[in-house]
Amino acid sequence: MNNVRKFLLSLLVITLAVSAGVGSYLYTDSRNSSEEMNELSVVAHSNAENDSATVAKASTGTVTKTSSGTANNVSAETATNNNVAGNGTTGAATTTQSGKLPVDIQALQKANPDIVAWVTVPGTVIDYPICQHPTDDSYYLKHGPEGMKSSHGCPFIEVCDSKTFQDYNTVVYGHNMNDGSMFAGLHKFENKKFLDEHREITVTTADHVMTYKIFAAVMYSDKYIPYYFDDTKKADRTAFIKSLSTDIVKKRSIVLSDEKVTDANKVITLSTCDKKLRDKRFIVVGVLKQIDGADV
Repeated sequence: MNNVRKFLLSLLVITLAVSAGVGSYLYTDSRNSSEEMNELSVVAHSNAENDSATVAKASTGTVTKTSSGTANNVSAETATNNNVAGNGTTGAATTTQSGKLPVDIQALQKANPDIVAWVTVPGTVIDYPICQHPTDDSYYLKHGPEGMKSSHGCPFIEVCDSKTFQDYNTVVYGHNMNDGSMFAGLHKFENKKFLDEHREITVTTADHVMTYKIFAAVMYSDKYIPYYFDDTKKADRTAFIKSLSTDIVKKRSIVLSDEKVTDANKVITLSTCDKKLRDKRFIVVGVLKQIDGADV
């Protein structure tokens, strides 16, 4: 009997130790991922704000100095044509119609050249860089946006999709994390009221700011979208839009009828997993409405 008690006690100690170790790892991993994202967010947005301030000054004809100390009167036209950046270089970013510069992707690429864009979904915590590994589509499932190993990974697109987001359907993947980070927030769109009040997705690349209007949030089939549907074929583009109403779990899916999306539009698909339906994907789909503030 004493041996049994000793065994059970030892088993309990081992179990507690393992649980503590796993808990510590998960906490540390979550904290590191959050810190990494916060650091990149500061780089992305602070540089963009500085660039915006530079353009604002240039538009009023503010006198600036060259490295030699010579005064130059920078006109609004010059600032626009040269895409004046906060560091004094040209071509750093493109302005929107409002005069604001996008997220500074070029600054982020100094941390990791795989960063191709930034995605923001108002009403959720989704405000993250998007990566694209040049050869390994699974890399950012287990690595953060600076290439460090992380169970949180980083939102990413695959090599079959263009970095410009000008394919018919660009699919962005992200984990459904227990701590609510990454693309866990997509599940908020299962609520019709939330969806009605939050219809926007913004993607910033090195050259443009693209605004999408969400028209579908569905528990989708396990089809591998980028390879199941050929974006170059009109029939496949039409088939994808149709599948949003047919290849789904209907009680957990919403397709709004106020946007008539056709094969002539461009769309973005944000995709994550579901905790219960492991063989399904939850996707939020938006149609491109504006580029740099101009309607498309």
